Amino acid sequence: MGELAVKVIGINHVVLHVTDLDRSLEFYIGNLGFTDRNGGGGGPSRRASFLRCGSQGLDLFEVEGSVHGGEEMNHMALNVEADDVEEVVRKLSAAGIESSEPTRRNSVFIHDPDGHRIEMLPATRSSDPASGRRRNSAG
Repeated sequence: MGELAVKVIGINHVVLHVTDLDRSLEFYIGNLGFTDRNGGGGGPSRRASFLRCGSQGLDLFEVEGSVHGGEEMNHMALNVEADDVEEVVRKLSAAGIESSEPTRRNSVFIHDPDGHRIEMLPATRSSDPASGRRRNSAG
């Protein structure tokens, strides 16, 4: 374990696929105290809701069929210490970590050794997971 590629300073949000959005909202809001941070969305082909727990976000996307088919967690998003997405890409590249093209949200995706998708968001982009969130974003 050598020098850090980028310093993670917090989990921004986690995306979970669910089979019944209303049931999941009752569980997370009604039973666990999460709050709804911006209604819902997910585009014309899916229902979604964006929740908050402290400063972290939980995004729920309704899907048909089993959510345990290998994609029950779509991705985890991490706030990283960087001024902008270009700095994140440079640091990742220097560490030999490939990243996606920058997204509309000014973030990039990488994969861990087991192939889990991780979104990297520069800390200056947003310290609030609801900030800049598009209702029609797929996460």
